Amino acid sequence: MIDADHGQFYVQDLDPYDAWSAEHAMDPDLAPAGWTDEAVYVHRIGVEPHSISVGTARDDMVEALITVHASEPPTDPAAEHIVETDLDVPTGQLTMSSPGTDPADGPSPTVPAGLLRARVSCVGCVLGSGVRVPT
Repeated sequence: MIDADHGQFYVQDLDPYDAWSAEHAMDPDLAPAGWTDEAVYVHRIGVEPHSISVGTARDDMVEALITVHASEPPTDPAAEHIVETDLDVPTGQLTMSSPGTDPADGPSPTVPAGLLRARVSCVGCVLGSGVRVPT
């Protein structure tokens, strides 16, 4: 479970992300946390180097599960929305946090270091009910 504060949570390789963010956080051409209009209204994930921001259907505790597969896993038939992206994890250490959850307090799974393919599936998200724009 992770607190999806402001309707979002983050999956990040924190040290490389922080280094990238220190250089690019004030870039006016980059959307905060990767939340472009397309990310908000189509994909429901924001993507930055070493980071995925996952938009949720509610601002509350949500179930989030990270599993590692050697090959493409089957699609969850209960998923109402599925999107995939690359996630560069050079340290092999992910953190899960949100605007209200410090990375030190969230789950911190170890994954294979390198460029991974991430699939974000939403179960129980009731598409069409209106997606909140994360702030």
